[in-house]
Amino acid sequence: MGFALLSASSFGLSGVLGKGLLETGWTAGAAVLARVTVAALVLLVPTVISLRGSWAALRRHAWLVIAFGLVPVAGTQFCFFQAVSRLPVGIALLLEYTAPVVIIGWLWVRHGHRPSLLTVIGAVVALAGLLLVLDVVTGRPVDPVGAMWALVGMIGAATYFVLGAHDAQGLPPIALAGGGMVVGAIGLALGGVLRVIPMAFASAPAALGGRVLLGGVALVKLGEGGDADVSPEPLA
Repeated sequence: MGFALLSASSFGLSGVLGKGLLETGWTAGAAVLARVTVAALVLLVPTVISLRGSWAALRRHAWLVIAFGLVPVAGTQFCFFQAVSRLPVGIALLLEYTAPVVIIGWLWVRHGHRPSLLTVIGAVVALAGLLLVLDVVTGRPVDPVGAMWALVGMIGAATYFVLGAHDAQGLPPIALAGGGMVVGAIGLALGGVLRVIPMAFASAPAALGGRVLLGGVALVKLGEGGDADVSPEPLA
């Protein structure tokens, strides 16, 4: 539970820090690339240490590491930052954090795991709460493009849990997280080089809670959040 709270808090903080960078001229792709790269560097040594004697498992489950890096790590965060550029951080985060509802449906349809009545009630309450947050009843306008990005990110977040629960025998959880970070950083960088993903960086100070942070400070804190967000505990 402690790891789960740390992960959720870190991801929530990343939205606030990312919003500050986006408002100074950063693009979503650049912010995510910086976040994932810093996290990959932080996890590099623990990943290598965990793989001593397990390199064969890394080769055997290479597809899992690649998929984890491209979809949950790079794809989900890119969609989330795109959503944050158009929506309040809280709304974008709540949209993405309805991923467990998608997982319930996936397990039911794909594996025949019928949810209990309590689980169904919880999912209904979550969806009802989401509608209230979006102010659907009052008709307050919500940026449809931002909402679309957040919903795609929600699917990516669901993929994170599905891939993380895969039985990768012999592959340490920290190696999956660290390897996914490296793959995600490489994928985002290639997307920027090929101009598939817009990349724009800025050196102006970012704002956080009414205070001004130097771009480098905001960047490091953003990357630290990425490291905690993909903590090994949910993958164990």
